[in-house]
Amino acid sequence: MKVACALISHFRVKAELKREPHLEGLPVIIVDRDHTRPLAIDSSIGSSVMVPGTTLEQALALRPDAVVVEADEPHYRRVFRQVLNSLLGVSDRVEDSDLGTAWVGIDGLEQMYGGEARLVATLLNVIPRWLNPRIGVGQGKFPALVAARSSGPLGATRVPADPAAFLAPHPVDLLPVSSGTRESLHRFGLHTLGQIAAMPCSMLVDRFGHEGWRAWSLSNGNDDTPLVPLRQEEAVVERTSLPFSSTSLELLLVAVDTLLRRAYARPEIRGRYAGKVNLECTVFRAAPWQKSIAFQEGVNRWERASFIVRSRLEAEPPEAPVDDLTLTLADFTGESGAQLGMLPELRETRQQQLVEVERRLQTRNSRNSRESGASTLYRVVNVAPWHPAPEMRAVQAPLDQAGTGGIRPLLAPVPVLVRENSDHQPAAVRQGSRWRRVDRIAERWSFDLWWLPKPLTRTYYRVDREDGRQVVLFRDQREDRWYQQGN
Repeated sequence: MKVACALISHFRVKAELKREPHLEGLPVIIVDRDHTRPLAIDSSIGSSVMVPGTTLEQALALRPDAVVVEADEPHYRRVFRQVLNSLLGVSDRVEDSDLGTAWVGIDGLEQMYGGEARLVATLLNVIPRWLNPRIGVGQGKFPALVAARSSGPLGATRVPADPAAFLAPHPVDLLPVSSGTRESLHRFGLHTLGQIAAMPCSMLVDRFGHEGWRAWSLSNGNDDTPLVPLRQEEAVVERTSLPFSSTSLELLLVAVDTLLRRAYARPEIRGRYAGKVNLECTVFRAAPWQKSIAFQEGVNRWERASFIVRSRLEAEPPEAPVDDLTLTLADFTGESGAQLGMLPELRETRQQQLVEVERRLQTRNSRNSRESGASTLYRVVNVAPWHPAPEMRAVQAPLDQAGTGGIRPLLAPVPVLVRENSDHQPAAVRQGSRWRRVDRIAERWSFDLWWLPKPLTRTYYRVDREDGRQVVLFRDQREDRWYQQGN
């Protein structure tokens, strides 16, 4: 069985550098805190820091200047899934392993791509270059893996006709056996695969059992482990960014409803029933928050799915400010699920009428604009009426689930030019091309929300302009800019 191994070393670090380019060139340690003690699971520093089981404390002792990044496993898996999907475009036989390692069955594909060299080049080309992938080709998964490790970035290595000789100089630490077996092999003076291959198989079996036989077979280049192709799982994924980081459960529920409406409006799942929904949020200064909710019966309406998801989120909400939301519907069937009701509700009928009005408005507006599909009508939802910043009290969610509009704040502040008096209070406001004098400051208040992900420090003024209009202005002390707040 001819196999190609696609290997991406330090996958987590590369995924983080792509997302956070300012970390490029800095010593980075990625830490997993889901253990008794935080563990350093990847690093841009070097293998000496990343000995298996290295604690964050030990890693920082070696490089105290390192930047510590919280592991974001859902993001890494999502990026790796994109790599796997790219490989599936070359071969229908792709198996994933640890993050950054995949095997591709290439038997019978050489002629299709004009030879093995072009096939390997295709595999390299479909993987983003910033990941610096390496390819190894061999008869079996283990020889292909070692060949990939022998390749340089964006390079490929083929195992020669004598695989045992090729594998001989490589360390026994590459063998997929238990750490205890590897440690015992080292104690017996067996440090390379060539030394293992030269041993009588019976001696290794007597001492290590099945693992001894497996170590001997792999060291001789014999690996008949079958390639298990990925199971193609159909899923519908929708994402949205929140207008601001917030702990408001109501804002999160608005986002959930918006994405559920959008997902169930997709043509490919109309008339079908979803078996589960997965939620994933990026949260402030913490690992991503995830929740998987399985439906007891298939659900084919967003309203029913919303009811189930809401009840779960109200019991177990995220505990940190949320920045965005990814919603995935999966486990689709054609089976009937529980119905929400036998007769359509009046509210649903009226909403559908509004949606039809919006679509007509979109059609009319698109005649004079290149943009189409953006939402025209929104529903207003109070998410944090108590919040001192007006734009965080309510949001607008698109009414038409098939539209592309996202959630946006209701009273977003607008930058404005203000002339200040000697007390740094507003004396005049620019309106178009004219300056309007401030006749009176009717009210003044301020707040400092320093603990937010994006701290807010503002001083507000409700003023009467010379034209008789009353407006609300505020000075953002952190930006040193003036804004007008919507009324």
